[in-house]
Amino acid sequence: MNGEGWIEPGAGPGREPGGAGITATTAPAAAAQAGTSSDDDQKPATDDEVAAAIATCQRLAGTLFPWDITRALELALLKTFCVPSIAGLLSRSGEFEQRPRKRYDDTGLMVAELLRHGPTSAAGTAVIARMNRIHGAFAISDRDYLYVLSTFVCEPIRWLARYGWRALTPAEEEALFRFWALVGERMGMTAIPATLAELVAFNQAIEAEVFANAPSNRRVADATLAMLLGDWPAPLRPGLARVLGSLLSAPEAAALGWPEPPTALQRAVLLALRLRSRLAALSQRLRPPQGTRFYSERPTPSYGPSFQLEQLGPPARLAELNRPRWAGRQRRIGLTGGIATGKSSVARLLAERHGLPVLDADHFAREALAPGSPAARAVLERYGEKVRPGAEGPPAEAELGGSPSPTSDAGVAIDRAALGRIVFADAAERSWLEALVHPIVQERFSAELERLAAAPVVVLMIPLLLEAGLEELCSEVWLVDCDEAQQLGRLIGRDQLSETEAQARIAAQWPLERKRPLVDRLIDNRGSAQALEASLASHLEARPLWSAPADAPPASGPDRLSP
Repeated sequence: MNGEGWIEPGAGPGREPGGAGITATTAPAAAAQAGTSSDDDQKPATDDEVAAAIATCQRLAGTLFPWDITRALELALLKTFCVPSIAGLLSRSGEFEQRPRKRYDDTGLMVAELLRHGPTSAAGTAVIARMNRIHGAFAISDRDYLYVLSTFVCEPIRWLARYGWRALTPAEEEALFRFWALVGERMGMTAIPATLAELVAFNQAIEAEVFANAPSNRRVADATLAMLLGDWPAPLRPGLARVLGSLLSAPEAAALGWPEPPTALQRAVLLALRLRSRLAALSQRLRPPQGTRFYSERPTPSYGPSFQLEQLGPPARLAELNRPRWAGRQRRIGLTGGIATGKSSVARLLAERHGLPVLDADHFAREALAPGSPAARAVLERYGEKVRPGAEGPPAEAELGGSPSPTSDAGVAIDRAALGRIVFADAAERSWLEALVHPIVQERFSAELERLAAAPVVVLMIPLLLEAGLEELCSEVWLVDCDEAQQLGRLIGRDQLSETEAQARIAAQWPLERKRPLVDRLIDNRGSAQALEASLASHLEARPLWSAPADAPPASGPDRLSP
């Protein structure tokens, strides 16, 4: 390991005692100088402004400040460990403690590729899709997603103001904000602050209110530090660890369970880094940089001189992460969501207003359990009177000590409400029912897709599409979305359930916050039926249903700005 690789690219330095870099008073001023506003009705950036922001960030990270921005993003990683919910999740995943070097390189390579190519490029879109699929296996809160995003903006600004050969200009700060806000939007994040000043305020509030010591913080931070110092001679490691710790503030060090950094050491490191920056500035004037120096353009310990995106991610999940989407000529829209979020309403609009064929997994499941079907007989055999509608007692054969004959159940309809109460109260029974019904439903899908092979677009409405790993059936995935409280209220009202029963049914599926990052389009169903129709129409205007080229496979990777 050399001087270019102190820590994993993905974090940013802490403020020196007394506070350097962005402050509650200087950040809004900087945003105002850059021409931004904190008003809620701020106009979205134009395409030209977005392109200019991407170009500015590429120049900052690849040419002007590659060393400084890498260091800033490295320390941002350490600061995310100060949030117990983030560190706890990382500790449970085992990646930082079992494979810290690979996790380090994976993060650095994906961040560098975003900066190198931009989030709107094909390469950037593929990186975002990869990140979404990796993160999709975990229930990560919007707050934690947004805090990590905020560090990618705030920490480079702070580092360069504190240690760099010059601070970023207001226009450059604004470009950094726009770049990472665009990445967040394309990852499916919600409630991204509209201005740089608001994002800084959010970042500061999390650090003041949420940073707290927890055992997982120390475990993940220590494992990362050991990896970073592993290539240095053993006698130097304790001193280097103290140098690294001196870049943290006292509260940040306390949250990691590390000793408070001595003031004298902090001052010495500050002087050393400022001297290094003056020498770097002189070098740039004498020998202007030729080309770029992104982390992804250099060899890495994990992958050598080059890497493939398909190599990035937890080794145990690579087969799942690399599972392809449908890439045939037909456009296949996977329509999913949570229970009672409004999937059927969207499917009805697509069928009635736009003439699309809709294959409904729930409809096929009801067919599978039709009276007299093999699956229905299996359910009746397993649950008996519990799922017979209006049954007063056991059949005559049972009264005589025998068992019901197969023909006695030929015309018996299953009480679906009773069956639902059984399987949603017992995960083992739900698994048994899914193992019985899902293969039948998949056969129906295969048959219907073959029948509709000539149709240019087909909608596959599958409630458990993500849970069952059926993305490979689809060229794109749409999620019908609403607030969790709305979902609960709608389910109680629709199915006449108690709150406990409704919560059990919602808990049987992945939470919406886990699904959102995994899809290509979010269909907002938080309002009225008219608002839902307008939301769907806005997506269709951005990319008409019939616009996919017939002679090319659809592009992979999520795109929430250009659905």
